[in-house]
Amino acid sequence: MRSVSADILIVDDLEEKHVAYRASLEELGQNIVTVTSGAEALRLLLERDFAVILLDVNMPDMCGHETAALIRKRKKSRHTPIIFITAFADDAQAAEGYALGAVDYILSPVVPEILRAKVKVFVDLYHMRAELARSYALLEKRVEERTAELESTAETLKNEVSERKRAEERLSLLVSELTHRVKNLLAVLQSIAIRTLSDSRDVAEARRILIGRLHALARAHELLTEACWRGADLGHIVNAEVAGFSDRVRSGGPEVFLTASAVQTFALVVHELATNAAKYGALVNAEGLINIKWDIVEAEEGMSYLRFKWKEAGGPPVVPATRKGFGLTLIGTMANAMTSDPSIEFATDGLACTLNVPLDVVASHPADTFKFPRNAAMVS
Repeated sequence: MRSVSADILIVDDLEEKHVAYRASLEELGQNIVTVTSGAEALRLLLERDFAVILLDVNMPDMCGHETAALIRKRKKSRHTPIIFITAFADDAQAAEGYALGAVDYILSPVVPEILRAKVKVFVDLYHMRAELARSYALLEKRVEERTAELESTAETLKNEVSERKRAEERLSLLVSELTHRVKNLLAVLQSIAIRTLSDSRDVAEARRILIGRLHALARAHELLTEACWRGADLGHIVNAEVAGFSDRVRSGGPEVFLTASAVQTFALVVHELATNAAKYGALVNAEGLINIKWDIVEAEEGMSYLRFKWKEAGGPPVVPATRKGFGLTLIGTMANAMTSDPSIEFATDGLACTLNVPLDVVASHPADTFKFPRNAAMVS
Protein backbone atom coordinates (compact mmCIF):
# COMPACT_ATOMS: atom_id res chain seq x y z
CA MET A 1 0.00 0.00 0.00
CA ARG A 2 1.46 3.35 -1.08
CA SER A 3 1.31 5.96 1.65
CA VAL A 4 3.12 8.77 -0.20
CA SER A 5 2.55 9.95 -3.76
CA ALA A 6 5.51 10.36 -6.10
CA ASP A 7 6.50 13.78 -7.47
CA ILE A 8 6.79 14.15 -11.27
CA LEU A 9 8.62 17.21 -12.63
CA ILE A 10 7.67 18.67 -16.03
CA VAL A 11 10.12 21.18 -17.51
CA ASP A 12 8.76 22.99 -20.60
CA ASP A 13 8.66 26.66 -21.59
CA LEU A 14 5.12 26.34 -23.05
CA GLU A 15 2.25 26.48 -20.54
CA GLU A 16 -0.17 24.72 -22.88
CA LYS A 17 2.04 21.64 -22.88
CA HIS A 18 1.85 21.58 -19.11
CA VAL A 19 -1.93 21.26 -19.35
CA ALA A 20 -1.65 18.41 -21.86
CA TYR A 21 0.91 16.51 -19.80
CA ARG A 22 -1.15 16.94 -16.65
CA ALA A 23 -4.21 15.56 -18.38
CA SER A 24 -2.23 12.56 -19.64
CA LEU A 25 -0.71 11.75 -16.26
CA GLU A 26 -3.65 12.58 -13.99
CA GLU A 27 -4.75 8.95 -14.08
CA LEU A 28 -1.58 7.89 -12.22
CA GLY A 29 -2.70 9.84 -9.13
CA GLN A 30 0.73 11.37 -8.44
CA ASN A 31 1.92 14.93 -7.70
CA ILE A 32 2.57 16.84 -10.93
CA VAL A 33 5.00 19.78 -10.62
CA THR A 34 5.61 22.10 -13.59
CA VAL A 35 8.25 24.75 -14.29
CA THR A 36 9.03 26.76 -17.47
CA SER A 37 12.84 26.82 -17.43
CA GLY A 38 15.91 24.78 -16.61
CA ALA A 39 16.96 27.29 -13.93
CA GLU A 40 13.64 26.83 -12.10
CA ALA A 41 14.04 23.07 -12.34
CA LEU A 42 17.52 23.24 -10.82
CA ARG A 43 16.30 25.39 -7.92
CA LEU A 44 13.45 22.98 -7.28
CA LEU A 45 15.77 19.95 -7.33
CA LEU A 46 17.67 21.47 -4.39
CA GLU A 47 14.52 21.21 -2.26
CA ARG A 48 12.93 17.87 -3.17
CA ASP A 49 13.31 14.54 -4.94
CA PHE A 50 11.37 13.47 -8.05
CA ALA A 51 10.43 10.08 -9.38
CA VAL A 52 11.02 11.21 -12.99
CA ILE A 53 11.73 14.43 -14.91
CA LEU A 54 10.05 15.20 -18.25
CA LEU A 55 12.47 17.62 -19.93
CA ASP A 56 11.84 19.56 -23.14
CA VAL A 57 14.95 19.64 -25.30
CA ASN A 58 14.25 22.93 -27.10
CA MET A 59 13.95 25.75 -24.52
CA PRO A 60 15.24 29.32 -24.63
CA ASP A 61 18.15 30.47 -22.42
CA MET A 62 19.03 26.95 -21.21
CA CYS A 63 18.18 24.00 -23.43
CA GLY A 64 17.24 20.57 -22.20
CA HIS A 65 20.68 19.10 -22.74
CA GLU A 66 22.37 21.84 -20.70
CA THR A 67 19.79 21.43 -17.96
CA ALA A 68 20.33 17.65 -17.93
CA ALA A 69 24.12 18.12 -17.69
CA LEU A 70 23.72 20.38 -14.64
CA ILE A 71 21.20 17.99 -13.06
CA ARG A 72 23.69 15.12 -13.39
CA LYS A 73 26.48 17.16 -11.76
CA ARG A 74 24.50 17.41 -8.54
CA LYS A 75 24.90 14.44 -6.22
CA LYS A 76 21.33 14.56 -5.00
CA SER A 77 19.80 14.34 -8.52
CA ARG A 78 22.56 12.36 -10.23
CA HIS A 79 20.38 9.27 -10.64
CA THR A 80 16.94 10.87 -11.13
CA PRO A 81 15.42 9.44 -14.37
CA ILE A 82 15.16 12.00 -17.20
CA ILE A 83 12.88 11.56 -20.20
CA PHE A 84 13.54 14.00 -23.07
CA ILE A 85 10.58 15.34 -25.05
CA THR A 86 11.40 16.75 -28.48
CA ALA A 87 9.84 17.25 -31.92
CA PHE A 88 13.13 16.60 -33.72
CA ALA A 89 15.10 13.57 -32.62
CA ASP A 90 17.92 12.34 -34.85
CA ASP A 91 20.60 9.82 -33.95
CA ALA A 92 23.16 12.44 -32.97
CA GLN A 93 20.72 14.25 -30.72
CA ALA A 94 19.59 10.97 -29.16
CA ALA A 95 23.19 9.91 -28.55
CA GLU A 96 23.94 13.22 -26.85
CA GLY A 97 20.85 12.89 -24.66
CA TYR A 98 21.70 9.36 -23.57
CA ALA A 99 25.27 10.45 -22.88
CA LEU A 100 23.86 13.07 -20.50
CA GLY A 101 21.95 10.39 -18.59
CA ALA A 102 18.59 10.34 -20.32
CA VAL A 103 16.61 7.13 -19.86
CA ASP A 104 14.24 7.64 -22.80
CA TYR A 105 13.03 9.93 -25.59
CA ILE A 106 9.41 10.80 -26.39
CA LEU A 107 8.53 12.50 -29.65
CA SER A 108 6.18 15.46 -29.68
CA PRO A 109 3.27 15.65 -30.14
CA VAL A 110 3.03 13.26 -27.23
CA VAL A 111 0.72 10.26 -27.30
CA PRO A 112 -0.95 10.26 -23.85
CA GLU A 113 -0.94 6.44 -23.49
CA ILE A 114 2.77 6.20 -24.31
CA LEU A 115 3.67 9.06 -21.99
CA ARG A 116 1.61 7.60 -19.16
CA ALA A 117 3.03 4.09 -19.62
CA LYS A 118 6.64 5.26 -19.63
CA VAL A 119 6.19 7.57 -16.67
CA LYS A 120 4.37 4.83 -14.74
CA VAL A 121 7.44 2.58 -14.98
CA PHE A 122 9.57 5.11 -13.13
CA VAL A 123 6.82 5.97 -10.65
CA ASP A 124 6.59 2.28 -9.75
CA LEU A 125 10.37 2.10 -9.43
CA TYR A 126 10.30 5.13 -7.17
CA HIS A 127 7.72 3.51 -4.90
CA MET A 128 9.66 0.27 -4.81
CA ARG A 129 12.84 2.10 -3.84
CA ALA A 130 10.94 4.03 -1.18
CA GLU A 131 9.47 0.81 0.18
CA LEU A 132 12.90 -0.79 0.21
CA ALA A 133 14.28 2.23 2.05
CA ARG A 134 11.49 1.99 4.63
CA SER A 135 12.07 -1.75 5.01
CA TYR A 136 15.80 -1.19 5.36
CA ALA A 137 15.22 1.52 7.98
CA LEU A 138 12.82 -0.75 9.85
CA LEU A 139 15.30 -3.60 9.63
CA GLU A 140 18.08 -1.35 10.94
CA LYS A 141 15.85 -0.26 13.80
CA ARG A 142 15.01 -3.86 14.65
CA VAL A 143 18.67 -4.81 14.47
CA GLU A 144 19.54 -1.92 16.79
CA GLU A 145 16.77 -2.90 19.20
CA ARG A 146 17.80 -6.56 19.10
CA THR A 147 21.43 -5.60 19.55
CA ALA A 148 20.47 -3.45 22.53
CA GLU A 149 18.46 -6.37 23.96
CA LEU A 150 21.38 -8.75 23.45
CA GLU A 151 23.77 -6.26 25.04
CA SER A 152 21.37 -5.83 27.95
CA THR A 153 21.01 -9.61 28.27
CA ALA A 154 24.77 -10.03 28.07
CA GLU A 155 25.25 -7.38 30.75
CA THR A 156 22.60 -9.06 32.90
CA LEU A 157 24.28 -12.43 32.45
CA LYS A 158 27.65 -10.85 33.22
CA ASN A 159 26.22 -9.35 36.42
CA GLU A 160 24.58 -12.66 37.33
CA VAL A 161 27.84 -14.53 36.75
CA SER A 162 29.70 -11.96 38.85
CA GLU A 163 27.07 -12.15 41.59
CA ARG A 164 27.16 -15.96 41.50
CA LYS A 165 30.94 -15.86 41.73
CA ARG A 166 30.70 -13.50 44.69
CA ALA A 167 28.06 -15.76 46.26
CA GLU A 168 30.33 -18.79 45.79
CA GLU A 169 33.21 -16.86 47.35
CA ARG A 170 30.97 -15.87 50.27
CA LEU A 171 29.83 -19.47 50.61
CA SER A 172 33.40 -20.71 50.55
CA LEU A 173 34.35 -18.12 53.17
CA LEU A 174 31.31 -19.07 55.24
CA VAL A 175 32.20 -22.77 55.07
CA SER A 176 35.78 -22.00 56.08
CA GLU A 177 34.58 -19.78 58.92
CA LEU A 178 32.04 -22.38 60.03
CA THR A 179 34.72 -25.08 59.97
CA HIS A 180 36.98 -22.86 62.05
CA ARG A 181 34.20 -22.13 64.54
CA VAL A 182 33.24 -25.80 64.83
CA LYS A 183 36.86 -26.75 65.49
CA ASN A 184 37.13 -24.04 68.13
CA LEU A 185 33.85 -25.09 69.71
CA LEU A 186 34.89 -28.75 69.77
CA ALA A 187 38.18 -27.77 71.38
CA VAL A 188 36.31 -25.79 74.06
CA LEU A 189 33.86 -28.68 74.60
CA GLN A 190 36.74 -31.14 74.85
CA SER A 191 38.50 -28.97 77.42
CA ILE A 192 35.32 -28.56 79.46
CA ALA A 193 34.52 -32.30 79.35
CA ILE A 194 38.04 -33.43 80.25
CA ARG A 195 38.34 -30.97 83.11
CA THR A 196 34.86 -31.70 84.45
CA LEU A 197 35.19 -35.48 84.32
CA SER A 198 38.78 -35.61 85.57
CA ASP A 199 38.01 -34.00 88.91
CA SER A 200 37.33 -36.29 91.89
CA ARG A 201 33.53 -36.20 91.80
CA ASP A 202 30.87 -38.81 91.21
CA VAL A 203 29.12 -39.28 87.89
CA ALA A 204 25.90 -37.52 88.92
CA GLU A 205 27.73 -34.42 90.08
CA ALA A 206 30.00 -34.41 87.04
CA ARG A 207 26.93 -34.70 84.79
CA ARG A 208 25.24 -31.77 86.54
CA ILE A 209 28.33 -29.58 86.30
CA LEU A 210 28.97 -30.51 82.68
CA ILE A 211 25.38 -29.71 81.69
CA GLY A 212 25.62 -26.34 83.43
CA ARG A 213 28.81 -25.46 81.62
CA LEU A 214 27.39 -26.58 78.27
CA HIS A 215 24.31 -24.42 78.92
CA ALA A 216 26.57 -21.44 79.58
CA LEU A 217 28.34 -22.07 76.30
CA ALA A 218 24.99 -22.48 74.52
CA ARG A 219 23.75 -19.12 75.86
CA ALA A 220 26.91 -17.48 74.54
CA HIS A 221 26.37 -19.06 71.14
CA GLU A 222 22.76 -17.90 71.10
CA LEU A 223 23.93 -14.31 71.59
CA LEU A 224 26.52 -14.75 68.84
CA THR A 225 23.97 -16.25 66.46
CA GLU A 226 21.61 -13.31 66.98
CA ALA A 227 24.48 -10.97 66.06
CA CYS A 228 25.53 -13.09 63.03
CA TRP A 229 28.74 -13.98 64.91
CA ARG A 230 30.00 -10.41 64.88
CA GLY A 231 30.21 -10.58 68.66
CA ALA A 232 28.03 -9.62 71.62
CA ASP A 233 27.74 -6.99 74.33
CA LEU A 234 29.40 -7.84 77.65
CA GLY A 235 26.31 -6.70 79.57
CA HIS A 236 24.14 -9.20 77.70
CA ILE A 237 26.62 -11.99 78.47
CA VAL A 238 26.64 -11.21 82.19
CA ASN A 239 22.83 -10.95 82.36
CA ALA A 240 22.41 -14.27 80.55
CA GLU A 241 24.72 -16.13 82.95
CA VAL A 242 23.34 -14.69 86.23
CA ALA A 243 19.67 -14.65 85.16
CA GLY A 244 18.75 -17.21 87.85
CA PHE A 245 20.18 -14.95 90.59
CA SER A 246 19.06 -11.58 89.22
CA ASP A 247 17.71 -10.40 92.62
CA ARG A 248 21.07 -11.07 94.28
CA VAL A 249 23.36 -9.65 91.59
CA ARG A 250 24.10 -6.02 90.74
CA SER A 251 25.90 -5.46 87.45
CA GLY A 252 26.75 -2.49 85.28
CA GLY A 253 29.26 -0.90 82.95
CA PRO A 254 29.63 0.74 79.54
CA GLU A 255 28.63 -0.99 76.33
CA VAL A 256 31.53 -3.21 75.27
CA PHE A 257 31.10 -5.27 72.13
CA LEU A 258 33.27 -8.38 72.42
CA THR A 259 34.63 -10.64 69.71
CA ALA A 260 33.15 -14.11 69.24
CA SER A 261 36.01 -15.89 71.05
CA ALA A 262 35.90 -13.39 73.93
CA VAL A 263 32.12 -13.93 74.25
CA GLN A 264 32.65 -17.67 74.85
CA THR A 265 35.43 -17.07 77.36
CA PHE A 266 33.59 -14.43 79.40
CA ALA A 267 30.41 -16.56 79.40
CA LEU A 268 32.29 -19.49 80.90
CA VAL A 269 34.15 -17.28 83.40
CA VAL A 270 30.93 -15.65 84.67
CA HIS A 271 29.21 -19.05 84.78
CA GLU A 272 32.05 -20.57 86.83
CA LEU A 273 32.12 -17.63 89.22
CA ALA A 274 28.32 -17.77 89.64
CA THR A 275 28.40 -21.56 90.16
CA ASN A 276 31.18 -21.21 92.72
CA ALA A 277 29.20 -18.49 94.50
CA ALA A 278 26.11 -20.74 94.61
CA LYS A 279 28.12 -23.63 96.08
CA TYR A 280 30.53 -21.90 98.43
CA GLY A 281 30.14 -18.13 98.27
CA ALA A 282 27.66 -15.25 98.42
CA LEU A 283 24.71 -17.17 96.98
CA VAL A 284 24.78 -19.91 99.63
CA ASN A 285 22.69 -17.91 102.14
CA ALA A 286 19.92 -15.35 101.77
CA GLU A 287 22.06 -12.34 102.69
CA GLY A 288 24.81 -12.66 100.13
CA LEU A 289 25.19 -10.29 97.18
CA ILE A 290 27.38 -10.12 94.11
CA ASN A 291 28.52 -6.87 92.54
CA ILE A 292 29.80 -7.03 88.95
CA LYS A 293 31.34 -3.96 87.35
CA TRP A 294 33.38 -3.27 84.26
CA ASP A 295 34.81 -0.15 82.67
CA ILE A 296 37.32 1.02 80.07
CA VAL A 297 40.59 2.43 81.35
CA GLU A 298 43.78 3.75 79.83
CA ALA A 299 47.23 2.71 80.98
CA GLU A 300 50.23 4.99 81.17
CA GLU A 301 51.70 3.46 78.01
CA GLY A 302 48.62 4.61 76.10
CA MET A 303 46.94 1.20 75.80
CA SER A 304 43.23 0.77 76.54
CA TYR A 305 42.03 -2.02 78.83
CA LEU A 306 38.74 -3.65 79.73
CA ARG A 307 38.66 -3.93 83.53
CA PHE A 308 36.19 -6.55 84.80
CA LYS A 309 35.49 -6.88 88.56
CA TRP A 310 33.54 -9.59 90.41
CA LYS A 311 33.01 -8.96 94.14
CA GLU A 312 31.01 -11.10 96.56
CA ALA A 313 29.78 -10.02 99.99
CA GLY A 314 27.49 -11.29 102.75
CA GLY A 315 28.16 -14.97 102.24
CA PRO A 316 29.81 -17.47 104.57
CA PRO A 317 33.45 -16.93 105.54
CA VAL A 318 35.72 -17.53 102.60
CA VAL A 319 38.18 -20.39 102.77
CA PRO A 320 41.06 -20.07 100.26
CA ALA A 321 41.09 -22.92 97.77
CA THR A 322 43.70 -25.58 98.39
CA ARG A 323 43.79 -26.57 94.73
CA LYS A 324 42.76 -25.01 91.43
CA GLY A 325 39.30 -25.93 90.24
CA PHE A 326 38.04 -25.61 86.68
CA GLY A 327 36.91 -22.02 87.19
CA LEU A 328 40.30 -20.82 88.36
CA THR A 329 42.00 -22.84 85.65
CA LEU A 330 39.73 -21.28 83.04
CA ILE A 331 40.45 -17.79 84.29
CA GLY A 332 44.16 -18.51 84.20
CA THR A 333 43.89 -19.89 80.66
CA MET A 334 42.00 -16.79 79.62
CA ALA A 335 44.74 -14.65 81.11
CA ASN A 336 47.38 -16.41 79.06
CA ALA A 337 45.32 -16.22 75.84
CA MET A 338 44.43 -12.56 76.25
CA THR A 339 47.65 -11.29 77.80
CA SER A 340 45.80 -10.52 81.03
CA ASP A 341 47.00 -10.78 84.63
CA PRO A 342 43.94 -11.85 86.68
CA SER A 343 43.73 -11.03 90.35
CA ILE A 344 41.79 -13.43 92.60
CA GLU A 345 41.43 -12.51 96.28
CA PHE A 346 39.93 -14.82 98.90
CA ALA A 347 38.89 -11.97 101.20
CA THR A 348 37.07 -12.84 104.42
CA ASP A 349 33.98 -10.90 103.35
CA GLY A 350 33.79 -12.55 99.96
CA LEU A 351 35.74 -13.65 96.89
CA ALA A 352 36.96 -10.90 94.55
CA CYS A 353 38.18 -11.39 90.98
CA THR A 354 39.59 -8.68 88.72
CA LEU A 355 40.57 -9.02 85.08
CA ASN A 356 42.47 -6.39 83.11
CA VAL A 357 42.33 -7.35 79.43
CA PRO A 358 43.83 -5.35 76.52
CA LEU A 359 40.86 -3.86 74.70
CA ASP A 360 42.18 -4.58 71.22
CA VAL A 361 42.37 -8.30 72.12
CA VAL A 362 38.72 -8.77 73.11
CA ALA A 363 36.78 -5.85 71.61
CA SER A 364 35.29 -5.75 68.15
CA HIS A 365 36.09 -2.37 66.49
CA PRO A 366 37.26 -0.70 69.71
CA ALA A 367 38.25 2.53 67.96
CA ASP A 368 34.66 3.04 66.75
CA THR A 369 32.85 1.70 69.83
CA PHE A 370 34.53 3.26 72.84
CA LYS A 371 34.95 6.89 73.84
CA PHE A 372 36.93 7.69 76.97
CA PRO A 373 36.05 10.46 79.41
CA ARG A 374 38.72 13.03 80.17
CA ASN A 375 39.13 11.70 83.72
CA ALA A 376 39.40 8.02 82.68
CA ALA A 377 40.82 5.80 85.42
CA MET A 378 44.35 4.44 85.20
CA VAL A 379 45.10 0.73 85.51
CA SER A 380 46.87 0.08 88.78
